[in-house]
Amino acid sequence: MTPLFTEKLRKSLLLPLPGTDVQWEMASSDRRIKAFPRSGGPESRQGAVMILLYPHMGTLFTLFMQRPVYQGVHSGQISFPGGKREGADINLTETALRETEEETGISRNDIEILGSLTPLHIPVSNITVTPVVGYIPYRPVFTPQKSEVVCLIEAEMEFFAGATGVKETEMEIMETPVMVRYHDFNGHVIWGATAMILHELIVVMERASITWQE
Repeated sequence: MTPLFTEKLRKSLLLPLPGTDVQWEMASSDRRIKAFPRSGGPESRQGAVMILLYPHMGTLFTLFMQRPVYQGVHSGQISFPGGKREGADINLTETALRETEEETGISRNDIEILGSLTPLHIPVSNITVTPVVGYIPYRPVFTPQKSEVVCLIEAEMEFFAGATGVKETEMEIMETPVMVRYHDFNGHVIWGATAMILHELIVVMERASITWQE
């Protein structure tokens, strides 16, 4: 990838973002039908995730992780690296960098921050997540934290472009059947907040005429 790529994406992220209207195109049916609030109240906790971009095999990749199975609403899900803001974090970008370093082993000093996307409220856990976009000009060396990461998943960004790769199925969420839009990447189901955030980034990149091999 060339320096032109990062400059184009940085400028596109400074423009008015597509926002929740675009994120909601990948929302599950309960969000769409029940009209869950699109922003959290003052009691909502704050968190951040890192959408890490890097070149590999002549194209642009990003990184997901599978969380372990536990007693919680996000058990076993595929997500971006990230988590809740802690008291020592000076801002949410710092949260995303710290969590990425802890969960993947990538030094925060190696990541160039390009900007951020629209914060997304997750009602089931009452957390508002800010997606931070970062870039490394090479494929990183990963040292995943075994207690928090089942596996890391490297994925070509081009796989998620366009609507042809979007699938829909019924899942049971909190004992309620819900229709879910998702991506099936090599058997990994990417849905919910992660799919919504990813979709907004794809739209931002496409409006900047960024190509995956640029």
